[in-house]
Amino acid sequence: MPHDPDIDEGLHPEGPSAADLDRFGDEFARCPECGREFYDQSEICPHCGHAVGDRPAGVPVWAIVTAVAIVAALVWFYL
Repeated sequence: MPHDPDIDEGLHPEGPSAADLDRFGDEFARCPECGREFYDQSEICPHCGHAVGDRPAGVPVWAIVTAVAIVAALVWFYL
């Protein structure tokens, strides 16, 4: 999208440019579960209740259970 330099008129010189406001200035996000828009600072969609905030980093529970089951099977097999 071409940038129109006249749009920058009236913006604070130390603030974001008009191009940055166009690219990053949207106040709304779309819920991945229901598809409806909501305020982008929300951690939960107000329409369906889906958690959209940062997800905790770490190993999924299913991976830990699978690894423990494999180790237990190997120990049982070699005893």
